[in-house]
Amino acid sequence: MKEWRIRDNPPKNYLKNLDEPELTKRLLFFRGIKTKKQAEEFLNPDYQSLGDPLEILNMSRAVRRILRAIKNKEKILVFGDYDADGVSASVIFHDFFRKIGFENFSVYIPDRHQEGYGLTFEVIERFIADKIDLVITVDCGITDFKEIAKAKKAGLEVIVIDHHLIPEKVPPAFAILDLHQKKEKYPFKYFSGAGLAFKVVSALIKKGDFNFNPEWIKWLLDAAALATIADMVPLLNENRVLVYFGLKVLQKTRRVGLKRLYKTLKLENSGVSEDDVGFLLAPRINIAGRMGDARMSFDLLTTDSENEADRLVNHLEEKNNERKILAEEILNSASRIIDKAGQLPEMIVVGNNVWSPGILGFACNKILDKYSRTVFLWGKGESKFRKGSVRGNGEVNVVKLMEKIPSGIFLEFGGHSMAAGFTLKEETKTEDFEKEIQAAFKKTKKEKVELEVLRFDKELSLDEANQDLISLLEKFRPFGMDNPKPVFLFGNIEVFEAKSFGNGGIHLELKFRKDNGQLISAIGFFMKNSLGRSPTGEAFEPKIEKGLRIDLAASVEKSNFKGYDEIRLRIVDLRLRQ
Repeated sequence: MKEWRIRDNPPKNYLKNLDEPELTKRLLFFRGIKTKKQAEEFLNPDYQSLGDPLEILNMSRAVRRILRAIKNKEKILVFGDYDADGVSASVIFHDFFRKIGFENFSVYIPDRHQEGYGLTFEVIERFIADKIDLVITVDCGITDFKEIAKAKKAGLEVIVIDHHLIPEKVPPAFAILDLHQKKEKYPFKYFSGAGLAFKVVSALIKKGDFNFNPEWIKWLLDAAALATIADMVPLLNENRVLVYFGLKVLQKTRRVGLKRLYKTLKLENSGVSEDDVGFLLAPRINIAGRMGDARMSFDLLTTDSENEADRLVNHLEEKNNERKILAEEILNSASRIIDKAGQLPEMIVVGNNVWSPGILGFACNKILDKYSRTVFLWGKGESKFRKGSVRGNGEVNVVKLMEKIPSGIFLEFGGHSMAAGFTLKEETKTEDFEKEIQAAFKKTKKEKVELEVLRFDKELSLDEANQDLISLLEKFRPFGMDNPKPVFLFGNIEVFEAKSFGNGGIHLELKFRKDNGQLISAIGFFMKNSLGRSPTGEAFEPKIEKGLRIDLAASVEKSNFKGYDEIRLRIVDLRLRQ
């Protein structure tokens, strides 16, 4: 059960010269804002505040090489990862080359199941045979030492644009753009792959002599924002600017495929939000690479044909529905294995040869939410090798954890500190893998985190959940990693109405009466009230019903469901009053 705490107050004279309400200052303090200048930059995102891309390590070298390739009409190949970030980064380069009228380029997105992550010897040999002059990797490449060495030996030059952690052996690429390099001095280091691709194109436009308005690049912000949200990188500093303005581009998108996707999802163009991107758009861009061909998502974002857009959207919807069913099956199957053991382990490692690797990331998230444990899931499905997904609960860096495993286990692995993937060698026995990863976890010093603590930004009354609060919170959007939605405590409130809704009653709606007599709704998605359970899984006796008094943890939002504007609460957690 989580411990509930209200955050400590800011220092007495904190931002005393800032002309903003106390709650605004309080929320700024919790986001690490220390000065009036930082506060003003945060509250008023400015496109002109983006840093000079040419200050990024190796940027000038990479730009000179790409411009030379353009001038000499060399064959350029953009090699992107198969997720929403890699696809979006590929789209950014595609749109740029099309805009300048350069046609001697191609985009290659590997098949997740047949080819795996990153460059392979097979694709390098294919590129050499096709007489490619320059390969630009986006959202991958930093771990492909041997493959890039092979390309270099054959005279094929490679520019790596990646944002993943740097391995011990850096590939011998013509230029590496990765802000995690030791010699990097650029002040912001947490771009997504597409965010970094946007910086490269910015530098190309800055240094190149192209016959168009350089302001055109802002139309690429939609792809950069989509990837930045999907890849869950911090929405601070430059990322905040990219997403802030990227959402404006998404709201007036020119992309035929996105317009068709909006229509299918019943999204109003002008109201597309970061939640819509994170929960509706990005999963559908991701699903193609996980359950089919990531090229479909790339085609959706670049097509000019309405008929093709219809076909692609329909296919992605089918795959998304299939994904939900399969992820639920994996969750149920894994839960039976975990629960059968009796005592919940410190870390969950479970797998099955029939599980499709493309679904494991979604299933991992569900298991992490259910058990609050670091999760390693593996499967094979139709893949040649057993592959896995990892989601961390914050106790350990999962990539560093995998680095401690003996060399005979993994074919490859990589990712971020809290989310990663791996491929097992063909000869690796799964019981050996599980034994080694559990042993490494036990030897790893756990970070001191308080994941079971729910922190409130402030305690409010129901009457304070009003338009003034909504207007104040709007200044903090877009919300995301390291800029979460504020969570408020509404204490000792009486339930006026309680009902379940959605497929099988999987969602919960509560209503409360304000002091002025008005009703306000609170929505809890995937809260099975019919089973009497809280969002964190604890059973309630009795279940939530009219007349009970509860303490409610919730964010406050403006909803436009079915065209009706209302202020409502989004349930984070709740407790019965004793």
